[in-house]
Amino acid sequence: MTEADIDEAFEEAQEQERIIAEDMWSLRPLDAQWDAMEYVRSQIGGRGSSVAKVYVDGKEIDRKGTTPAVIFAVKRLRELMYLPGKGTWFSMRLRVEPTGDGWEASYNYNDRPHWELGEPSADSYAQELYLYPRDDKHIPDWFKEEMKGATWTPDSD
Repeated sequence: MTEADIDEAFEEAQEQERIIAEDMWSLRPLDAQWDAMEYVRSQIGGRGSSVAKVYVDGKEIDRKGTTPAVIFAVKRLRELMYLPGKGTWFSMRLRVEPTGDGWEASYNYNDRPHWELGEPSADSYAQELYLYPRDDKHIPDWFKEEMKGATWTPDSD
């Protein structure tokens, strides 16, 4: 990958983050005070969960739905942030503040993500490694445990 390719991927990742941030901003409460909004996404293979949370004084006070544009942006972000042999992120957080002057995003490549609606199946972990291959040294132990018993293959779909 050339430096120009890296720069282009970085710029596109920023654009995908902007799409998510703008969606969050469009969902902001207009009739109540809030300190922050946070979009949280967890993804393993074909299984993902998303939630947009509204906070006051560090406590969650509301949840919002997101648009299909956010799901497409997240999918593209995972693709852009894939590193051969190292994989891509399992979860992300994107936070906007009431000032509306930007966002902050963070990505989790190694730790078990939090699931709002139950854990993915072992087959989802097999799908993840097919979609975003990792060398064995980059597969966390918890991931290996979750994948035990997987029967999924690319021909399964």
